[in-house]
Amino acid sequence: MSKKNYMTSSQQISLLDSPKKPWSHTLKDQMVPTSGDVNALFSVLLDNLANIASMVSILVAFGMPMDFVARYFVPGPAIAVMLGSLSLSFYSIWLDHKSNDPSVLYTSIPIGLDAPTTIGLPLLVVGPAFLRSLGAGNSTHDASMDAWLAGCTTVFLIGVFKVLLSLLSFAQGYFHPVGKAGALAGIGLALLGLNQLLTILEEPVAGWISLWVLFLLLLHRVNKTNGLPINIQLPFNLSGVLLSAVIGSLIYYVMAAAKISVIPMPTDILSNYVVSYPHPADIFSRFASTIQQNISIAIPYAILVNIGGLTICDAAVTVGNNYNTRVVLLIDSATTIIGSFLGAVTQTTPYIGHTVFHQKFKARSGYSVITGVIIGLGGFLGYISFLTSILPKPAIIPIFIFIAFEICSETFHGTLSGIFRHHAPAIVWSFFPALFQFVNIILSQISPTLSDSVIDPQKVITSLGLAPNVVSMVSVIIVLAHGFILTSLLWGTSLGYILDNQLAKSAIFLAITAFVTFFGVIHSVNPNGEVYLPWNSGSNLPYHWSAAYLLLAIITYAFSFYQPDQSKINLNDLENNLNNNNSSSDNNDGSTLDIQNHFQEKKF
Repeated sequence: MSKKNYMTSSQQISLLDSPKKPWSHTLKDQMVPTSGDVNALFSVLLDNLANIASMVSILVAFGMPMDFVARYFVPGPAIAVMLGSLSLSFYSIWLDHKSNDPSVLYTSIPIGLDAPTTIGLPLLVVGPAFLRSLGAGNSTHDASMDAWLAGCTTVFLIGVFKVLLSLLSFAQGYFHPVGKAGALAGIGLALLGLNQLLTILEEPVAGWISLWVLFLLLLHRVNKTNGLPINIQLPFNLSGVLLSAVIGSLIYYVMAAAKISVIPMPTDILSNYVVSYPHPADIFSRFASTIQQNISIAIPYAILVNIGGLTICDAAVTVGNNYNTRVVLLIDSATTIIGSFLGAVTQTTPYIGHTVFHQKFKARSGYSVITGVIIGLGGFLGYISFLTSILPKPAIIPIFIFIAFEICSETFHGTLSGIFRHHAPAIVWSFFPALFQFVNIILSQISPTLSDSVIDPQKVITSLGLAPNVVSMVSVIIVLAHGFILTSLLWGTSLGYILDNQLAKSAIFLAITAFVTFFGVIHSVNPNGEVYLPWNSGSNLPYHWSAAYLLLAIITYAFSFYQPDQSKINLNDLENNLNNNNSSSDNNDGSTLDIQNHFQEKKF
């Protein structure tokens, strides 16, 4: 049960009549950095550096020139982070000044680059667009430019949808909480977990040690068996993220200097130093094609960040920071849209670290202002790209594994509103599409020819010498991977409503799934995952998949009229189950209460 603070009427009157703090005191309290601000600064700064480093490495791996990536892809998101950090810092300072309660300390909500988008869009949008443009006969520079514009336009669409979601509250009202949380956790598991773990372990010694030190320092948990904490507390609240990165970097450079590392020492670092500026992106020149190709990616990414922002603001309110959720979401949406016009191929997002920074670090707003300025200036002066070149990725990207842990554990442990123990099957079910997307990414890097497995399987069999059953399996993987985020939302929502015994709602979402499948918004048979008119798709699969989902909707709706014979319920098993649920969780939901009431009626 939550604890309540009780005040006498005289205390309440005194609190209401207390004068506001002068602006000079507010600015001093908020802007003068404390040790907690320093730790929060390093946490957010390294997280953004890790995001940018991952984005750069993915784009270069696709074949884009490093010089082009540094000039066009880095400045835009750096400016977006700066604008978002400064805006939310000033909002925090204003709320602190406005507050009549001198005991309330406001901590700025951290903002930075959204890790799933920063990794996902280069893999799903920018890189494939670059390869398509190269395949069409364009030069490397022109293909890079095409891919950059495709990414910027997709981010613009994400920003527009974020504004609409913030104003209409659509995602919160209709999708089941399991679908929303499961889709985000699936991205965390596949793109932040599995995908980044491969990079970390390319350099096993430095990667493993950096990762495990991070686990020791950041897994702030208490063992329920003996009540002892399982993390190591650093003196002076030192940043565990910073210490982990420093240890991993030192190990790597010692081994690289001795020529015993797996990844050789980087060369020509200074020659690649680039002083740049944000390049305006003519996003409307790619608007129609981007909608056709990437609408199924843009909408789910907008929904997931919108949900994350809501969760962060709700958590902030519980610790006394009464942020207006809509203001925070609109600030984030605006920075995403501005960033798209300045060359960003990823969106901004409020970070989950606010409550930690507030309660553990006692950070204020100084950390956010300083972080925003450092990152923003780095986009102009080039040191952001320079740092991503000299910092070994196995040492700085383990933070993504920790983020994946946090996202998945929040989903499973029932700390999110509307998610309970009985929803576990739907959560796992919503993971599957992201795992198929992870496999699809690996397959596309093995051979681009595999993308034709759906439309032209005979071509793949002949070109690569694969068995027909293998090509058939690959085609199913590709179909399930296309539109995977929206698929996770729909799968998790439909199964979540079944588990809540709301079969009619589940049937509605299955019918929606059939509709979007018919036009390739999800499960596109097009090699590039584009939407289409099904009769122009070149395959009969849109009819088969859509018919399957439609039949599922009809069957599920028919089952909604079936009422189980409650007289056959084993009361002893029911009582044991209720006792187990009550002992394992402090949460409860309507379905459990109904069962409890039924049990009482039958037993007494």
